[in-house]
Amino acid sequence: MNIVLLNPNTSLAMTEHIVREAGRHGWPGASLVPVTARFGGEVIASRASYAIAAHAALDAYACHVGRGAAAIVLACFGDPGLEALREVSGVPVVGLLESAVAEAARAGGPFGIVTAGPAWVPMLDERIRSGPHAALSRGVFAIQTTGLDVTRDPDGFVEVLQEAVNAATAAGADTVILGGSALAGFGPRLSGKTRLIDPLEAAMAEVRRCLDAGGGPGCLAGAVDSATGPKVSIAYRGVSPELQAVLA
Repeated sequence: MNIVLLNPNTSLAMTEHIVREAGRHGWPGASLVPVTARFGGEVIASRASYAIAAHAALDAYACHVGRGAAAIVLACFGDPGLEALREVSGVPVVGLLESAVAEAARAGGPFGIVTAGPAWVPMLDERIRSGPHAALSRGVFAIQTTGLDVTRDPDGFVEVLQEAVNAATAAGADTVILGGSALAGFGPRLSGKTRLIDPLEAAMAEVRRCLDAGGGPGCLAGAVDSATGPKVSIAYRGVSPELQAVLA
């Protein structure tokens, strides 16, 4: 069964990191299919790049829909385009943020998020507030860099990430989510008694739970229901032929 790992930014180095880390949490019979956005930002670090990434994620899905995917992991912690992908996809689509927060919530205590890039703080806060576990959040704690920088030099960011984890713990978090594809696999580098959640591990576990349950695109929490009633025909300009075919 093919599990598509969809990187909605254009960094091949990030895609390679995502595949490597997700592979640690695979299972027999699961084949990981990496897909990188054809356009957009090298890294997602602003609202503009986030908006473009949502379009890029849809386009990437459309270009690879023929690969027979059993499920899709949207491998950006902000989950850009998650609901839109679920609307057009016939298979489960899992987001890193949604999966990691759901795992933290199952523990029943408060959680914090550590991420790379101050611009992510309000953006992630908004996503969390719109979900069912907002009351458990103790905030988002960002370091002054991008996820791509962390991927290029993980050893250089251990100290500042440890400080961010400590800040989240001091704010009352029992669990700290490593908020970003770049932070996947970073847990062993950090110390302390606080439980850390790896976003790709959480997403892969969510995919397996869903597939084991035999679910379709609506089997995950927060999945978008298929629209009822007559479909509206919309003309699109400047959209790739592959995406136009999916939207049709």
